[in-house]
Amino acid sequence: MSTPKEELTAKRLENLMPAEAGHRYEIADTHVKGLRVRVGDAVVESGDRRRKGKAAQISYVLLARYKPGANPTRRTLGSFPEMALADARQKAVAWKALIRTGVDPADEAERVRVEAERARENRRTLSDVLDQYEREKLATLRRGDATRRALDGPCGLLADFKEREPSSILRSEIRAALRKRAALSPISANRQLAYASAFFNWCVVEEIVPENPARSIPKPAQETARDRHHSVDELAEIWTASESLGYPFGPLTRLLIVLPMRREELAAIPIAELDLGDDDATEGVWTLPAERTKRANALRVPLSPLARSIIKDAIADLGRPKKSAFVFSTTGETSVSGFAKAKRRLDRLIADARIKVAEEVGIEPQPVDFH
Repeated sequence: MSTPKEELTAKRLENLMPAEAGHRYEIADTHVKGLRVRVGDAVVESGDRRRKGKAAQISYVLLARYKPGANPTRRTLGSFPEMALADARQKAVAWKALIRTGVDPADEAERVRVEAERARENRRTLSDVLDQYEREKLATLRRGDATRRALDGPCGLLADFKEREPSSILRSEIRAALRKRAALSPISANRQLAYASAFFNWCVVEEIVPENPARSIPKPAQETARDRHHSVDELAEIWTASESLGYPFGPLTRLLIVLPMRREELAAIPIAELDLGDDDATEGVWTLPAERTKRANALRVPLSPLARSIIKDAIADLGRPKKSAFVFSTTGETSVSGFAKAKRRLDRLIADARIKVAEEVGIEPQPVDFH
């Protein structure tokens, strides 16, 4: 019995009736030679009311000689209605083109599947690459931990791209993320842009990305060199306000006043670098190894009685994790961070103190302008 032929339509497929029990039938499409629909005996019993009682098993098949000299055979392209008629026709045409070149569509589909699987296995997310960057580059830097946080930490410039492949990240996307960060903290956004550009330059060298998407993006904020120094009265205000900050930023702030060292160096003091002497000692010594100084030279820093006292009180503070290797830490694993938040608290305390004094003497309080 010959197979009936029709120029199939979606409506026609929706209204096909099921085959007799235990049988099936086919209809050939006149639009694409070799394309057929095969209809089984299952019936639609629930779901779409329009198709209730209609055929529930409708498959697209392509009748063709898949290998030279072989007899024509049918292979399933998909099922209706999951595959639309237009998609079935397009797939049938593509399969026929492969067959004409001597390629078996089944072999081609397997090749594509294997390549896709291999690509998934070899796929590296931005987070994966940043882990490598941290191991090979940041671990050798004094501020490596802070740099990693600036890249993909909770407020990092690249935080929203962690699950993306680095090569898929666009310059326009980095600029958009930079604008959001600049609205909150312009100077911090400048630093994050610099860190991101350095990271992508490394990626170019490692042949992970073809070019640096952060290259030539202008800084969102203009910076000027600082030439202002705190007066003695201002230092007294800061000292008094710091006593209300508590550990770790209270003693850290006072130590910054006492010792002429960089903030990052003081915030990351390991206890192992300190020689505080015995209980009767009044002075101590802090020895910084070369890798922790800006100019990469070892430093021996004398600790005055006041500096030694601040450090000893900080180590003994109940708020410090007892097993931490650092004088100033909140996690126990890393040195303290979150300076911007602490600075805002300190400014509020100083502002409140100025308002109180101003009210007592009947004058306008001076604004807090410490940068």
